[in-house]
Amino acid sequence: MKGFIKAICISVLMLGTQSEIQAQEPNKQEKVGFFKRAFNDMKESTRRQHEIDKANFKAHKLEAKANYQEQKAKNNRATRKAIEQREYEEQLQEAKARQEAAQKRIDEAKSNRY
Repeated sequence: MKGFIKAICISVLMLGTQSEIQAQEPNKQEKVGFFKRAFNDMKESTRRQHEIDKANFKAHKLEAKANYQEQKAKNNRATRKAIEQREYEEQLQEAKARQEAAQKRIDEAKSNRY
């Protein structure tokens, strides 16, 4: 039994020194195999996709919060009235611009008659 324990101790010491020697050797450029490259590419791709998913999730969450806040603000009478007034003025300006464009076309058509 003592001989067996000695043999194991010696083999462990030899393995330790062997791994130390290998660790001290400069890293040689080993040829990277196909599967190792493929799995590394998949790992990087997954990492990038995870970052994109996190960013999209955060953007969606913030958009939902913004929609909620907008709807909440529209429930306030003064805010709703201001928004309606602004929309009314925009529509009125668009209609006037269309009227002016149509009048210009009419004037040009009249001036181009022979």
